[in-house]
Order: sequence, then C-alpha cells, then structure tokens
Amino acid sequence: MKRILFVDDERRVLEGLQRMLRPHRSQWHMRFANSGQEALAMLEEGSYDVIVSDMRMPGMDGAQLLETVRERYPGMIRIVLSGHSDVEAALRAVPVAHQFLAKPCDAEKLQAAIDPSSENDPIVADEATRRMIADIGELPTLPGTYATLMSAIDDPEASLNQIAGIVSRDTAVAAKVLQLVNSAFFGITSQVTTVSAAVGFLGFDLLKNLVVTIELFRTFSSGSGVAGFSAEEVQRHSCCVAAIAARLPVSRSKADATSVAGLLHDIGKLVLATRSAQQFERALQAAITENRPLYVLEEEMNGASHAEIGGYLLKLWGLPASVVEAVSRHHHPIRTDNTTIDMSMAIHIADLLEHEASGQTSVSPVALDDLCKESVAWSESLPGWRTAAAEIVQGRAQCQ
Repeated sequence: MKRILFVDDERRVLEGLQRMLRPHRSQWHMRFANSGQEALAMLEEGSYDVIVSDMRMPGMDGAQLLETVRERYPGMIRIVLSGHSDVEAALRAVPVAHQFLAKPCDAEKLQAAIDPSSENDPIVADEATRRMIADIGELPTLPGTYATLMSAIDDPEASLNQIAGIVSRDTAVAAKVLQLVNSAFFGITSQVTTVSAAVGFLGFDLLKNLVVTIELFRTFSSGSGVAGFSAEEVQRHSCCVAAIAARLPVSRSKADATSVAGLLHDIGKLVLATRSAQQFERALQAAITENRPLYVLEEEMNGASHAEIGGYLLKLWGLPASVVEAVSRHHHPIRTDNTTIDMSMAIHIADLLEHEASGQTSVSPVALDDLCKESVAWSESLPGWRTAAAEIVQGRAQCQ
C-alpha cells in the first residue's frame, strides 16, 4: 500500500481530507499530522511515499518542511495543498514541491497528483527509477542562461517574445516556468502549453523573482562529467525538433502543445546525466560502438528510456497530459491513422528529421521512408518536411 502523510495545522482540514479519502483506505495507508514538527517525527518512525502539506503553518511552514523532507527522504513525492495565494511562499516551494494544489481540492485531482503511477500502463514501472526521478526539484541549466535572462528582464525595451525566446532556449527553465504556471497557484482554468503564454501569465517581475528566489540556475559543468554528453547539443536539438514539429500537420488545437513537447522531449537526458551519470555514459558509449539507438540500450539497461523518464518527471510536475504523453511515447508513437499525425508521432517524425538533417542516420531502426510509406499523404509530404528540417538545422534561425 502507498503510504501518504497529510500535514495541516487546521484539524478541520485534516478531518475533511479523512472523510473525502475514506474510499481509498484499501489502496493507501494515510496518516495526518498537525504541524511540520509532528510530520517529521512520523517520518522518523516509518517510510512514506508521498507528503501533502499546507503552505502556511506556524513554526515550520510548508516550504521549510518540504525542503527538510527532500534532504532526508529524497524519493518522496512532495505536494503543496494550500488555500493561500502567497507569491513569496509559492516561489520558495518551487524547488521542493512537485505540484501545487488549491483548497478545496477534489479527490480525483488529489489522487492523480499523489499516485502518478497508478494507471494501468504506468510511464515508468520500476519503483527505484520513480524514486530517483522524484528526488529532482530542479534541473541544471545551460551556462549563460541566468545572466542573459536577468539582463533581458532588466531591459525596459525587452519584449515578451524576447524573454520567452530566452526561456525557450533552455529546457530546464522552460519546464519549470510551465510547471509553475500550470499549478493551481495561478487559478488558470485552461492548461498553458506555450512558453510565451506562461511568461505572460508570470509577468517580468514574478519571473525575475523566480530566477532570484529559487535555486533553479545551477549550471552544468563542462560536459557534466558524462563522456559523450553535451547539454548544449541536447538543447540545440530540442529547439530544432520543436521548430520542425511546428511545420508538421498536427491538428490546430494541438499545435502549441506539440511545440512544447518538442522542446521538452529529451528532458529525460538531463535527468540521467545528473542522477544516473555512470549508467547513462555506458549507454551513450554502447550506442556508438554497437551502432544502436540510445533509447533501445536505455530500455535494456533501465527498463525505461530517457523518453519515459522525462515524461514521468513532467507528470510529477503537473504539466499538461498531452505534453506528458507525447514526450513519453516519442520513441514508440501512436499511429492513429494514415492521414492525421498524433502529437507523439509528430515529435517522433521531427526527431528523425532533425537527426537525419544533422547527419545522424543511425539513431532509429525505422527509416523515415519506411515510416511514411504506408500513407500516401505522408509520403508526398516527406520531401517538403525534409527541406524544412534542413533549413532549420542548417540555418538554426529558430534554434539560437
């Protein structure tokens, strides 16, 4: 049974949670603490999988509690459930909370946040891998991002598009901004699937506070200690995939989410480079020496590739389900029919087009020609897609 600890200084809130979650007693072992100190004492007595904490509490507030939990019990899923829209408190919790939920919260939404692996086909099946991903509060960013972003924010003539462009050029920053904007903290009724919209909702002042307040901008050291890995190359490739995916015929309603999924599709590589460096390095080297796709070797070694690992992290962070699915499945895409292109298929095709245009033809066992030959529309469109991809990769006009 999954063990969950709820923390709130208001007993009536805890009693309400107990009543609402009574149907889950056969699935979850739940305990309830009235303060941060009481919660830490309970954690010392036994292991837990999830902690759900209020933000404003006397003595030790939610941000302090979750920071302590992260240090002592890094594999736990950490959730803020609060009724207060306190900007400073929310920003302090960003590095340590996976999701932010607003009171009152219905049982279905709470269950999705508490147990992201509870569906019949979990993104990542291995419990140890899930705990490794849950340990992550923030990911390292590229060198120069902090200075460039701060300079642009302080420039009175900088536009929203310029700021959004800087954010988009760093996968870790883009993911964190989207996590915060899509949280219940902002009370936005529809999910935000573009970086420019996310920056617009935050505003320059709050974005600057986000940059300054949280420990988001830990940069990769040169090579990050993993032979064969370049964070800069992952970012360049991801920007190109996002730009290529934007040229593919996905439905208009999914176009923005498809671009975001393209930008974030390889975020799992950042996870592996920082949390499983030795094994990731072995997979990278084997991909070269054996001339096999990296994701296949990762699946053999870990039971999950960087695609599933990245998708699980984004699900923990509460990003839109369509983006999570496209990232998770971009190496095993959904083929709905031979006329339309699903989001995961769009990222898969854009990924192959970018690698092909960059001269990396051994990254997938499925050639683009073979992939498209079953659809007349796709086969006829493929030359144009290749031309567009070559222009994007060679010019890098949308990737700088």
